[in-house]
Amino acid sequence: MPPVIDDMIQELLTRHRSTGRVDLNDIAEVVDRRAVSYEEVEYIIDRLESEGLRVAEPLDPGDVEVLRAVLASARRLAAELGRTPTIGEIALASGQAPHTVRRALEQAGRAKAC
Repeated sequence: MPPVIDDMIQELLTRHRSTGRVDLNDIAEVVDRRAVSYEEVEYIIDRLESEGLRVAEPLDPGDVEVLRAVLASARRLAAELGRTPTIGEIALASGQAPHTVRRALEQAGRAKAC
């Protein structure tokens, strides 16, 4: 595999080792505009799973707690600021990383659409 693939894997491991979960959108965010093949994406997923991370699995109770904390922080900030808070503001208020806040807000949007 090209070194850039290993760099992506290392970034994902650094970001998500503490939570043990990687959303497919997290992988897309790290890949960004780089051209990667289907096989390379499969390789990335296989490597993450071999490191013990759950990839694209349903939320577990810990994930739900993070989601609740992020949403509570977002609501509190919106009331305090009189506007929609930024990802960075929510991250600071909730104690979560910005990528975790983005995924939580995406998950909340998906649940809302159901």
